[in-house]
Amino acid sequence: MPRNHSGFGPRSDLTMWKKPLIFAGAFILTLVFGCADEDEATAPTASSTQQASDESAASRSDRPLVTVSADKTHAVQPEDEITLSVSVNGFKLDESRIGQDNEPGVGHYRIYLDDAHGEDFLAAGAAPNRKISLPSSITDGSHELRVVLYNNDKTPLSPAVEGRVLLIVYRL
Repeated sequence: MPRNHSGFGPRSDLTMWKKPLIFAGAFILTLVFGCADEDEATAPTASSTQQASDESAASRSDRPLVTVSADKTHAVQPEDEITLSVSVNGFKLDESRIGQDNEPGVGHYRIYLDDAHGEDFLAAGAAPNRKISLPSSITDGSHELRVVLYNNDKTPLSPAVEGRVLLIVYRL
């Protein structure tokens, strides 16, 4: 059978395009969700900033704000270690006060995978950079890491304040 000009088999054989298309889709998703600043010497990262969504714009200005980014977001593997960078405005992160009485504007965060909530978190802390390992049971496809702010007494802020990072899991 004649070969096309690229040196690959007939054009009807599209199996060679599967992996490149998945990586291209992951790259586009990364670009849509944000990249590192141009002056940073890091690879593109996905990031998200979110405040409580049911408040008016005027009252949101005094609510905490969470910004999250990850060092890896696409073609991640089960059990991969990912470093999250967490930045919070209008709220003091203090790991030494976890479990103590509430103090307004002070607390910690929890990191959840997808729709997990409550005590089903991957990690908790107050450090600006946090390494987490993905579970070995994670499936291929899109997943979300959510960083949710919590009070000292381990109750979530109300209304909830969180940042999100999109991950693409793809086993090579």
